Amino acid sequence: MDSKSGLQLQEDVCELRGWISVWYDQAVAARFINPPFVLDDTTADRLQGYFDVGLTPGDAVHAFFGVMH
Repeated sequence: MDSKSGLQLQEDVCELRGWISVWYDQAVAARFINPPFVLDDTTADRLQGYFDVGLTPGDAVHAFFGVMH
């Protein structure tokens, strides 16, 4: 892996972490989860899938918890 792709990976991870942080705050605000919430690998993979397809954190909260609009 060259340094540019390594840098891009770091930026992608940073963006995903920020997105998950917003998702977490919105899920707590909606009272779907309570702190502390431990993010397991399965949940992290699912959230990354929502992130990868372009869902907003709010839309991902609804998709994750099955809330109908």
